[in-house]
Amino acid sequence: DSGGVSTNSGNPLFTSKEFSIDFGKLREPPVAPVDYCYVRPQHIPAINSLCERFFWPGIDLSECLHYPDFTCVVLWKKVVVGFAVLVPDVGFNEAYVSFFLVRPEWRRCGIGTFMLYHLIQTCMGKDVTLHASVTNPALILYQKFGFKVEEFVQDFYDKYMAPGPSESRHAVFLRLSR
Repeated sequence: DSGGVSTNSGNPLFTSKEFSIDFGKLREPPVAPVDYCYVRPQHIPAINSLCERFFWPGIDLSECLHYPDFTCVVLWKKVVVGFAVLVPDVGFNEAYVSFFLVRPEWRRCGIGTFMLYHLIQTCMGKDVTLHASVTNPALILYQKFGFKVEEFVQDFYDKYMAPGPSESRHAVFLRLSR
């Protein structure tokens, strides 16, 4: 016995006793799936709390329960890690992304990509528009999907945010033309 770990073929993976591993004692770390669903009443308190934390106070997204097909909520172990809301009929042939958020620690995992793809698919044939802060890292994602900047809107967020230097108050208006 070389003291190493053997594969089924009898070839040792490791030949030194210091690298000997008992694979019978190893377990995979507990993994939980990321679930995507439409908004449900039980999600609203968490979503409103995230809106207050990452956007501004006083947002209540209960209204989106009337059009759940135009929403996406992302859950991990029942914790809301992202959500997106689309208003399907803001004008003739136009839908508007009113809220789009992925918690910072969950960004760059494909969650935003999936949510944006879902929202776009719900309104095929319509232009999709949105406003985003000029410092919003999701601008790159929007541009990858084909959104184009139509307008710079100075002080767009003044009516929503308390005075302070934390975020840019300016926005861009983007459109995905279809």
